[in-house]
Amino acid sequence: MSLKDCLLSAVDQGAISREEASFLGDEFETRFAQSRLSLGDTQAAADARATLEKALRGAAIEKKRRADLTEAARLNVLGRLTGEPTRDGNADAFSAAMGLLSHYGFRTGSSVRGRTEAIIGASHAKVADLMFAMQRRGVLGRRANKALEKHLIKEMHGEASGDATAKELGRSLSTVFEDLRQRFNSAGGAIGKLDNWGMPHIHDRLKVKAMGRDKWKAEIADLLDPARMIDPLTGRAIDPARLDASLDHVFASIVSDSRAHMQPQMVRRGLGAIAGQRQEERFLTFKDAESWLAYHRQFGKGDVTEAIFNHINRLARDVAAMEVLGPNPAAMVEYAKQVVGREIGRMEAGMPSLAKEGLFKASQAKLADYRIDALWQKVRGDPTVVSGWANTTANIKNVMTSALLGSTALLAAATDPFIAGAARRLAGLPVKTTIGDMAKMLKTASREEIIRAGVVWDEYMHVMADELRFAGPAIGSEWSRWMVDRSVMLSGLKPLTTGRKLVEARFWQGHVADLAREGKGFDTLDPRFRRALEGFGVTSQDWEIWRNAIDENGFVTPRQIELNGGDVRYLDAAAMRDPAQATAETKALMHRRAAEKLIETYTSWSERSVPAGTPNARSVITGKAERGTVAGELVDYMLQFKSFGLSFTSLQIEAIGEMASAKGGGKGMRSGLGYFAALAVPLTLGAGAYIQIKSLLDGKDPQDMTTPQFWTSALITGGGFGLFGDFVKASENRFGQSFAGSLAGPGIAFMGDTFGLTIDNAMQAARGEDTKAGREAVKYLGRYTPVLSSHWATRGAYRRIFLDNLQWLADPLADASFKASAQNAKRNGAEFWFPPGAATPSRKAGRVRRPNLSNAIGN
Repeated sequence: MSLKDCLLSAVDQGAISREEASFLGDEFETRFAQSRLSLGDTQAAADARATLEKALRGAAIEKKRRADLTEAARLNVLGRLTGEPTRDGNADAFSAAMGLLSHYGFRTGSSVRGRTEAIIGASHAKVADLMFAMQRRGVLGRRANKALEKHLIKEMHGEASGDATAKELGRSLSTVFEDLRQRFNSAGGAIGKLDNWGMPHIHDRLKVKAMGRDKWKAEIADLLDPARMIDPLTGRAIDPARLDASLDHVFASIVSDSRAHMQPQMVRRGLGAIAGQRQEERFLTFKDAESWLAYHRQFGKGDVTEAIFNHINRLARDVAAMEVLGPNPAAMVEYAKQVVGREIGRMEAGMPSLAKEGLFKASQAKLADYRIDALWQKVRGDPTVVSGWANTTANIKNVMTSALLGSTALLAAATDPFIAGAARRLAGLPVKTTIGDMAKMLKTASREEIIRAGVVWDEYMHVMADELRFAGPAIGSEWSRWMVDRSVMLSGLKPLTTGRKLVEARFWQGHVADLAREGKGFDTLDPRFRRALEGFGVTSQDWEIWRNAIDENGFVTPRQIELNGGDVRYLDAAAMRDPAQATAETKALMHRRAAEKLIETYTSWSERSVPAGTPNARSVITGKAERGTVAGELVDYMLQFKSFGLSFTSLQIEAIGEMASAKGGGKGMRSGLGYFAALAVPLTLGAGAYIQIKSLLDGKDPQDMTTPQFWTSALITGGGFGLFGDFVKASENRFGQSFAGSLAGPGIAFMGDTFGLTIDNAMQAARGEDTKAGREAVKYLGRYTPVLSSHWATRGAYRRIFLDNLQWLADPLADASFKASAQNAKRNGAEFWFPPGAATPSRKAGRVRRPNLSNAIGN
């Protein structure tokens, strides 16, 4: 058989792509031409053929390995879809398929989202010192250790920096990179090892594209080290004659998001086999640290810290997807959809089925297919259609977050303890926490200790565009993401959220340790607590591993569990035949999996205790709308500030159902309603306190708490929909938006107000009409000035000292406007004690008017 026939046969069998076959054919010709003068035609052809046959054999072996992994994953997925019971004891394939992608308890194993967070938590624990060294500091959030950053890059490239700290940090970071590489390969990938490789780049696609292919290649030619650039097919250094063509390939991949090399097929293109990805990240190998930095400054995106944690987090996400769904997760999701569709079809035909009848009976199969696709898209990250437009709209949302979210920390402080208490009752944990616990977790020493133990730190998750609490996904340009980060930090929302999550994680670790010290076996655990653990696949074997992993501080931590098991060495088949090595490897893998189950458990339950926003809830509203499309951006605008409420509501509905199902009959229903009442009442009280504090900060008397309107507003606000609570007593919310405007989201209102202040006013002036531009400009600044306009500590002073005086200057009818605002407040039952337009609080009978606190009780 000729070489051409061999390559065509390999393509037909799916071992290699047509593009790879073409490359191997060219490689044969190149090697033959290089060797024929010294070896002669016959020997040169034999030498080139042997090299390529070795590559083909490797490809065939790799294909079989991935096929075996895929089949093992398929059987596991099928088992979950057909054998995972719901709360009524019957299997539901659709519910199981959704849980396979993302769930927050009450299932039978890991989800892709949960496994991702577990791997990230375990990886971050190993580089905790780096995280603390590189964290944002001060009011401006600068990363102070620029010198350390450069020294770290040197150490990662095998250069001596002379900095002992950088050397140690580089060693720990290299260990994490290598562990994730090997784990990726173990799950079906094929990333080659390269010593002193350095770090990947986050390529700015638009910068690379703007430079143009030839100029880009010329710019980086002197930065690269071709001798260390490994060909993924042959496993050897790239031939100098092939370097130029290889760079053409890389350029096309960067600027087209790899679409330029897509092989068209008569099937819908999805995310494809993750196992075949990631090699290109390591192809561009730089001469030294300075060369890497030079490329980063010119063509990179974000800072060095973002590049590091973007690589860790993205690789962890890929590993999780492959471990749960196999080397080609997108194909496995398609398989799951077909299993679900079959079960729904059997139900519709009156046959025995693992499906439940839904609300939309006529479209149940199509809706299930759509919902699974939508959640998978959220878990993997929404694709972007028009990146420039998506970036612009994301920046607007970020500015809105900075301008409007400043007082939410007060609401979180008032309601979080009750939400956490309800989550603990649901999980069968003791309900006890104090302000002292919270303060302790905010101390630097305690925080570092907990994160080293394996707790995910939100700050280093947001490089994945994770959700900021109350605000939604953290995406957009670097300047707008920085603005959001600083706003939530200065308002106290970020420290409060971080502190509460650390409290919850530590509480789980401490409770497990307490039970271990009591000698509790898995079968003797509280049924609710055991159910909470079993929801993430925790077994009696895992529990025994946990019980023996109490660290020196008295907690059961993922890090201690892993240390007890030893390092995973990713042994090859030959090494695994040694019983001693195989036993050690099995023990290490069991301990790592047990550690990650613990992380997945308390990380997922922390969403119930400290809600931020789940992909499950968002996918219900956004569906498969993509970023950069009109539909995708409008839906994202609509969801701004509502993610918390949606997540909280959906999780509580699930919790009520679980509590009701714990006991049969009417008693179970009473249990569910009791859970709801025990949560709703304190949340409403907490939200009521928040409303009153906010009223005082706005210069108004407390609101009358004897009216049904007040408590209705408090109930809605406590559930995370505070903007809509404003409409209980008024036709506009706190930002002057109508109900429809609030439903559309603040971004739409901002664009409308911007249009009205500029173009609309210009058109009115051209028609000779009174524009009221001065008043509108002041209102605009009052609504949309980042931080100052909504921060609980600045909003009152900003309005009275700056905005009111500005309105006196800019608005001829300022006095009438101020009086109208005062009358409106009086009609709504809360008069101003510090009225708008006044330089000082009101005076009554010659005395300074203080807030009328008795107004709160209707006096």
